[in-house]
Amino acid sequence: MLARRPPSRQQKPSFSMDKRPQPAVFTIPPHRAFADALVAGILDQFGDSQLGLARGAILLPNNRAVLAVRDAFVRQAEKGLLLPRLIPIGDEDLDARLGAALDPMSADVVPPAIDPLHRQLIIAKLIQTERALARDPIDAAEAMRLAADFARTLDQLIVEGVSPKALQTLDLATELSAHWQVSLKLMSIVLDQWPEELAQRGLIDLTERRNRLFARLAGRWADAPPKGFVIAAGVSTGAPAVADVLRVIARLPRGQVVLAGLDQHMTDEEWDEIAGGEHSAAIDTHPQFHLRLLLDRMGVARGEVRLWRRASDHDAPPQRSRALSRAMQAPKYTKLWHKLETRELRLSNVTALECQTPGHEAQTIALALRAALDVPAQTVALVTPDRDLARRVVALLARWGISADDSAGIPLSDTLIGGLILALTNAVVNDFAPVSLLALLKHPLVMAGEGRLTWLDGVRSLDMALRGPRPAPGLDGLDTYLRSGSPREQVVRKAALGWWCLEEPVFATLNATLSERYLSLPQVLNALSMALTHLGGDDIWAGA
Repeated sequence: MLARRPPSRQQKPSFSMDKRPQPAVFTIPPHRAFADALVAGILDQFGDSQLGLARGAILLPNNRAVLAVRDAFVRQAEKGLLLPRLIPIGDEDLDARLGAALDPMSADVVPPAIDPLHRQLIIAKLIQTERALARDPIDAAEAMRLAADFARTLDQLIVEGVSPKALQTLDLATELSAHWQVSLKLMSIVLDQWPEELAQRGLIDLTERRNRLFARLAGRWADAPPKGFVIAAGVSTGAPAVADVLRVIARLPRGQVVLAGLDQHMTDEEWDEIAGGEHSAAIDTHPQFHLRLLLDRMGVARGEVRLWRRASDHDAPPQRSRALSRAMQAPKYTKLWHKLETRELRLSNVTALECQTPGHEAQTIALALRAALDVPAQTVALVTPDRDLARRVVALLARWGISADDSAGIPLSDTLIGGLILALTNAVVNDFAPVSLLALLKHPLVMAGEGRLTWLDGVRSLDMALRGPRPAPGLDGLDTYLRSGSPREQVVRKAALGWWCLEEPVFATLNATLSERYLSLPQVLNALSMALTHLGGDDIWAGA
């Protein structure tokens, strides 16, 4: 083990943020390709030596931004590169990403965060208990929904640095209807109990943990600036904890903050209008509102933000930024549009299309993407917040043999194995009702392979036998149903009974296990996985 004497008080770096004449805050205009322009500028500044990049760190908003910047480095690297650390500040495991920068050996250890699902389950239990005491019980599904809403509200308050206790001091008696009053009272009760639940477990909320990590990081870098460069790029959230970190980075000797698309064309009057004043409310829906909030909390004026000088080969014409600025003007200033010159409204190579239905919209976009891919060496991307639209476009492209890489990922429930898990769960929850049971037995992953046709013959015979009055709930009800009936019905039911008797034991074992009174979540998952393996074999666990 290597030990190092801590620096004496005289040796401690005397860094002061006031020594830097102007904060290093830049913006990349909307018409530029952000990731490529960012990387080009970083290579110009720090790419001279082999280790120049490796000593630095780039803070990015999320994992998707990390992927985009990494790809931009690959595109522009003429030789091999040792990349800087790319750190998504929205990562749950933030301290592991930042490494030694957070000084994990210090005595000020930040408690671990509670798992989000575990938190939702605990809050749901608290809500159910309080509603039962109020003689207004609710089921588990409603309690989970309320717990999710409560958790979102709690996170928003913590991110903004507002104590959740502040909700209890609001005087809304005359503004809210009776059922809202009940909800506010319930929230107040849960707010009182939630800190005790966390303290008993030695845990804290994930958002609170991030705030503490950011605060410790800002203090550490302010006292002892890192030797390598630090760049925060593309961060637009105005959360106080994040703004404090960016305020420190902007004043580090080798620190820079690079914003995405700060509007430098709007007038000072329009810029002030966004923040609101004594006689007007803030325009919090404006695209520049959060950037304005972030700059205010960083202590940086818009006039201090400089233009990022590096461009890329993927940029659009500069006139596009001016046109976008005009298009996003506050309603108060749109009356001046008719006086603008043509060059301020130009949007070359931009097409607007109105579609009648979501299906028409998806087909149009898919055709445009396909046409773009017909050009050799050309890439194309679809940027949309609408997940349903993205899934439709991906499905349409798949019909033409085009595999689209959806950066948002695919929900487990939308995969084949996810569908099989849900089908088995629904069959158990619905007491093996005919519709749920047959949906499970006909799933493409069940008995896939050589025995699939024989399996489907048995499933079809069961399907024919179950067409009629619904059997009693459970496997016993299904067995009784297949063994009874009129002579005419018995002809069809006996044909299915022989096959069903061979397959029923696996469901009986699963049902018996899940019927036990006290079961942990791992025991439930283990029982389900054993049944899934019996139905689909080991192949269902292969692949993604």
